[in-house]
Amino acid sequence: MSDQHGAGWANPMPAGLTALAIAVFIFYAVLTGKVNAAEARAVAGMWLIGGFFVQVIVGVIELRLGSSSGGNTFTWFSAYFMLVTGSVWIFQYFAGINGWHYDHHIAGWAWCAITLVLFAEFPAFAKTMPLTVFILICFMNFSLPLITGIFLGILDPKVYGPIAGNMAGIAGLFAIYSAAAVMNNTVFGKQIFPFPGPIIK
Repeated sequence: MSDQHGAGWANPMPAGLTALAIAVFIFYAVLTGKVNAAEARAVAGMWLIGGFFVQVIVGVIELRLGSSSGGNTFTWFSAYFMLVTGSVWIFQYFAGINGWHYDHHIAGWAWCAITLVLFAEFPAFAKTMPLTVFILICFMNFSLPLITGIFLGILDPKVYGPIAGNMAGIAGLFAIYSAAAVMNNTVFGKQIFPFPGPIIK
């Protein structure tokens, strides 16, 4: 049932942000030691793969609606942050059980590219993203270099994991708030949740 009075494609951002919130809450739990990472990887990987399906759909719709920053980011996030990371975690779970050997540092190089891309595209997010979405991206940007350093073996996960995990958790809270703001404000046709626009006009 449409709540936009036949306006065509609806805003898919709440779905994408919900998937993101779930993913970063998982990272929060793993990095802060709330769960046993070795034992939780397979199930966590399945949840991340579920997020892939949500975010790739969201990315395509965002592109269809003309959002270059949102559409492109959700699309590549769906592939690498969700599908690949989820698949790698499932692989790591079975590698641990079966004693398979591999060089896990390769993931750090991939995360290095993800980090650099998000930093390089930061001005576009400041121009196009609502304030609370931009804030969650800021926390992601603070967290990603630490995650990259941990995966590369440069940073001690016991020291920097909880810092990265807590920042990911805060990003997840902003994602939940933003999803709720878009959904409720759209359905009611008025501002139920404060949802300021971009910081760059």
